[in-house]
Amino acid sequence: MLNRIRNVFVVASFPLLALGGAACGGTVTGEAPATAQQAATKAPIAQDAHGPVKLIGAALGEVPLRPTQRTEIEKLAADAEARHQAGGAERKALLEAVAAQVEAGKIDRAALQPKIDAAAAAFAKNQDADRAAFEKLHDILDSDQRAAFVAAVQAKLAEMKAEWKSKGDDQKGEHRGARRGGPMREWATALKLTDDQKKQIWDAMKDKFKAMHAADGDHKGHEGFRGREMGKKVLEAFKGDKFVMNDVAPKIDAKAAANKMSDRMLGMLEVALPILTPEQRTLAAQKIRTDMATHARVPGL
Repeated sequence: MLNRIRNVFVVASFPLLALGGAACGGTVTGEAPATAQQAATKAPIAQDAHGPVKLIGAALGEVPLRPTQRTEIEKLAADAEARHQAGGAERKALLEAVAAQVEAGKIDRAALQPKIDAAAAAFAKNQDADRAAFEKLHDILDSDQRAAFVAAVQAKLAEMKAEWKSKGDDQKGEHRGARRGGPMREWATALKLTDDQKKQIWDAMKDKFKAMHAADGDHKGHEGFRGREMGKKVLEAFKGDKFVMNDVAPKIDAKAAANKMSDRMLGMLEVALPILTPEQRTLAAQKIRTDMATHARVPGL
């Protein structure tokens, strides 16, 4: 579905886009104590995966796993990658349509709406299996392994946050909007924005940001805050003996979320496009297509 435009990949993302495959309830099934032949070892998981599956696989690579556990988890990861790749066709179609409109210099929301709906439907189709699979991962791991996994996820998210922050802080002399880090700075560089363009775009977007925040209420109502708080709850609950996603993280209304986020992101594009030159619009369209092909993040989509 539509990704949030953020400088940090928040914890709340991965319970919804986590390891997939056939899954069962949320209580511990356990496993017989390890024997000499079942010694737990550390090894990479899902190295060729993308997005959240790759992040979770990297964290699981820090957890000592027994051979039978590793086999189950590798199957979960493979199923998740296959499902998310299949479900990515609708997102690719949406991105291609957005790229074409960016290159043309005009956003046509009505033309994009069917593709937004299709991307939301693809996300909704996978959501139940993704959530159940995260419960299944909990069932496969024992108490110590779950704690190690949570610690590894937290460490990797902290590394990502530090990396995004460093990208935004390495140009202290630039306008605030141009050095916010992450995707914003990357795109400003790729499009070769002038300092004046950066300021124009940032100033033009300030009113939109204010309106968004006003609609959300105080900071505790913002999606970023809610996502971080939910992520903390999910991780804390994951360490326990019983873990049920519905108890800690309600399902997303995919269609409503897609419409809300697309309205915001398309609004930002509508602000930026008149400030870009035709050459810069072409660069933006090319970058959207390149990021789509390489599974990189496209801000807001």
